[in-house]
Amino acid sequence: MAKTALEKRLIRYKDLIPCKAAFIDAKTPGSDLKDNYSIIGGGVSESKHQKVNLSEKHGFCIGAAGQPPRTKNSPHSHFTAEVFMVYNSAWRFYWNNDEKGETIIHPGDIISLPTNMFRGFENVGDEYGMIFSILGHDDAGGGVVWAPRVIEEAKGHGLVLLENGKLVDTTIGEKVPKRVKPKRKLTATQLKKFDQYTAKQMSAHVGRVGTYKPSPFKGFPNQTPDTLKWIDILGPKDSKGHKFQVKPGDPKGDQFNVYGLQADGKGKTGRYKRDEVEVMLVHRGKFQISCTYNGKSLKAILKNGDIFTFPKASERSVTAMTYGFAHFVVGNDYPKSPEIL
Repeated sequence: MAKTALEKRLIRYKDLIPCKAAFIDAKTPGSDLKDNYSIIGGGVSESKHQKVNLSEKHGFCIGAAGQPPRTKNSPHSHFTAEVFMVYNSAWRFYWNNDEKGETIIHPGDIISLPTNMFRGFENVGDEYGMIFSILGHDDAGGGVVWAPRVIEEAKGHGLVLLENGKLVDTTIGEKVPKRVKPKRKLTATQLKKFDQYTAKQMSAHVGRVGTYKPSPFKGFPNQTPDTLKWIDILGPKDSKGHKFQVKPGDPKGDQFNVYGLQADGKGKTGRYKRDEVEVMLVHRGKFQISCTYNGKSLKAILKNGDIFTFPKASERSVTAMTYGFAHFVVGNDYPKSPEIL
């Protein structure tokens, strides 16, 4: 039976589709075992083989990276915001041209990485690890800029990155187009134009789940007060009414905010709707969502790693069936207060 429009917006963790050769470093030893996922929107993959669970434009893209222990994602930079939410395992994020800055984050933690800065990450835990990502804008800002050594290390492994940002995999018979040249390495002069951050500066871009405090914002939908707490996680520094724990990674605007719903037991929110798109990603626990849109309704139970994206102006409520934690990604820099129904 074909899925309804609302059912297509429910993405199960088990249905995520990996790409083994999404980026130029995908066959480089040390990075060759990673998986890349594009979940909502086009993402930033360089490969035409990348599958997308839901291609509808949201104003931001949601993806994920899956990596065995000791597997790295090589140093790169983006033109838009890049935010990561750790699903499991422990991850080392490192930054700057010389990779001297670093931090370790754990399940439930979030890191917002500035634009125009080189960064990479490594699974330093003892299990296969997953991290969900949010990239600003529908086109993810035009792709990825790689550190020069990444381009150099990729030579001889069959992957060629072109000037147009597309990846050619010669190991499966793909050919480099005659009229498109391979992308050149950055020069020393170009490298100097990338920003450098100290560990203290970057600490403002990291949120740790055990330190989150309930939001003082009064505009959230009512919830069972003893068990459910709304949390301001990531948003603009000058946002009124909210007390965001993490500053945005993009000084020009992330085009999204991140909130949390912490469940210390069973409870439910009131019914509400938003003018903006809202994506719910369950970190841990069991939640039931109820959504009505264009005369159609859906009730579904979401568990660890499941995702549901609420259409703009749809009516919704969330019920916590156990303890747990869920992230909510809401479009726009300054989303309006939800309309309480």
